[in-house]
Amino acid sequence: MIKNYLKFLTFMLCFAQLASVGLSAAPASGQVSEGFLSPDMAQDKQSGQNQAGQDFVMPSQLAPDAPQIIREELAKAHDHDIDAMHAVAVYLMAQRTSDDDEMAHYAFGWALFAGRNGHSQASELTGSMYRRGVGVSQNFAKARKWLERALARKSTEPNFELALLYADEENPNINKNKAAFYLAEAIKHSEPRACLISAQSKINDGVVFRRVLSEVTCAAEGGLTDAMEMLGDYNIAQRSPYALVRARKWLRLAAASGSRSAALKLAEMDKQ
Repeated sequence: MIKNYLKFLTFMLCFAQLASVGLSAAPASGQVSEGFLSPDMAQDKQSGQNQAGQDFVMPSQLAPDAPQIIREELAKAHDHDIDAMHAVAVYLMAQRTSDDDEMAHYAFGWALFAGRNGHSQASELTGSMYRRGVGVSQNFAKARKWLERALARKSTEPNFELALLYADEENPNINKNKAAFYLAEAIKHSEPRACLISAQSKINDGVVFRRVLSEVTCAAEGGLTDAMEMLGDYNIAQRSPYALVRARKWLRLAAASGSRSAALKLAEMDKQ
């Protein structure tokens, strides 16, 4: 079975939605101003210099329509709150238009700074960005280092990220045995994307949906839109009043996460 998981994992590396960092935060509205800087370039409030030792004025104004919570997190990040740094990195990742634009670079700077200060999720994000070459030059060795730190720090999906790392055909140290090991560990620890990989692999092998319900639920509760919609579809098919309530719940969550098909299914349910 693990060989089937591994084959499916390697295939799914081609798709950004599954190989992307496992962040459960939804993209926020609003854009960041051109002057927004990561901590690597930011002015140290006590020394008046940035980390490179150069004088630097730190412009950190957000656009007028940026969410208030992001403004608050940004202020905390500049005061060296590592949870806020990670939150800002997640926000900037959602705002990027490419893997190499300013927002991606700034996101990497915040994630790296928080990771260096012990933040588990920021360590995982840093490793994932190194693995994919998002906001920084691709570097599989540094990706492995940061993902192993994330694993030691008990982040959300370190085993799955390590499985992706060792399954990547571009990685000079590709190791299918290690990829299979970390994927098995990810499934054992109910890491959301691993749950979805496991469920989809079993469904492809002919297993009925109700037998993988717990795995799909694990993925949906971990913030994966595809899993939310799968649960919505499954409960619609049950036709009982309670199942339809559950279907609406999951489809609403999927629609809120950006699924247009889930929104269309909700609209169709409202007509009935």
